[in-house]
Amino acid sequence: MTQLRKQIAPVQIANTKDEEGKLRQGKKSHLTNILAQKTQEEPSGSFDVRVLDDGKQVFATSGASVVCSGTDHSMPPCDHEEADTRIVVHLQDALESGCTTCLVRTVDTDVLVILIGKYHFLASKYPSADIWVAFGSGKNFLFLHINAICSTLGKEKSTALPVFHSFTGCDTTSSFFGKGEKVGWEAWGAYTEVTDAFNFIVEHPHAQITVDCQEFQMLERFTVVIYDKTSSSGVGDEARKELFCQKNRTMENIPPTQQALLQHTKRAVYQAGIWTTCHQAQQQTPTAEGCGWTLDAETKSWVPVWSSQPAAAKAVSELVKCACKSAAGCGGRCSCKKASWKCTELCSCKSLLAWKGLFSSAGDILRPKRSSLSNINFEQLVFVRGNMHLLGYKEV
Repeated sequence: MTQLRKQIAPVQIANTKDEEGKLRQGKKSHLTNILAQKTQEEPSGSFDVRVLDDGKQVFATSGASVVCSGTDHSMPPCDHEEADTRIVVHLQDALESGCTTCLVRTVDTDVLVILIGKYHFLASKYPSADIWVAFGSGKNFLFLHINAICSTLGKEKSTALPVFHSFTGCDTTSSFFGKGEKVGWEAWGAYTEVTDAFNFIVEHPHAQITVDCQEFQMLERFTVVIYDKTSSSGVGDEARKELFCQKNRTMENIPPTQQALLQHTKRAVYQAGIWTTCHQAQQQTPTAEGCGWTLDAETKSWVPVWSSQPAAAKAVSELVKCACKSAAGCGGRCSCKKASWKCTELCSCKSLLAWKGLFSSAGDILRPKRSSLSNINFEQLVFVRGNMHLLGYKEV
């Protein structure tokens, strides 16, 4: 018996195109190439279902219902919004109906990752399951054997793969600026402890993540490793300071702030929760509000929450510019002094001495002197360095 299953209803997928942020979308082809190297097998037998001869069945989803042809078999209603996850519902039903060798046709890396993540769950219920993926098109078309890939990766890594994929960048979550999944895969190999955090999220779908929980601290360390495998820092903000000050990294090549990473993690956990529960026909997915997303009141569309911190521009204007005009120097009402920040050339007092005490010149850039740099003012300093034009500064 051959079964053909097809999604015919349109599916709405959130658009998460970033603004000028540190987290942006990246290519997924690298991950597919990595996974393709895990198997060199070719499928046995034929998967040709172009002609619906006797004994062949067609299942097609239409909204929440499933339309069947060639059988009286019925499937329960499904509330999944994405065709990617509905594939697992159909696959599970096919295995339940007695099918053993199953082929999924897709060009989407997300589908491949979902199937790898759910393989051990399916294999525990259907030991004879032999799952294949016909991936790509044209000269890039290939067959991928899910059984062989999962055997090579091992159970823990296979199960954790969907969380890794959502954290490093997929259709609905951003990737780290300039860091594709190939870099993320190498970082996973260098910091294998993060697998425990990934699998915690698998076992606790839609878990509430905070900066104090152990899983977030492991993900924070993993992010640091993505940017610099030699860094000993486990905290993103500390690593930002280290890479910026000691290794002369540009602002585009340092990790996101802790608060920005927390919001990114919430989005990744939300997406991973949808994937890891995709074997359930009724997922009853919770609202995305508070999970790194917010509903825009005007457009009625979901937009990412990039950080819970106040806008840097406002903080900088309050911390690095004072209006003191006294020839004797700044007094007790100086806004810079109140914020524990030294006056700069941008201030009305034009304290050149203070400017020299805060920065040292090297080539065409300004480097902060470590003696004058604290954790409190570091983020403001980074913003100032890249946005002098917003504060009225003109080079001479």
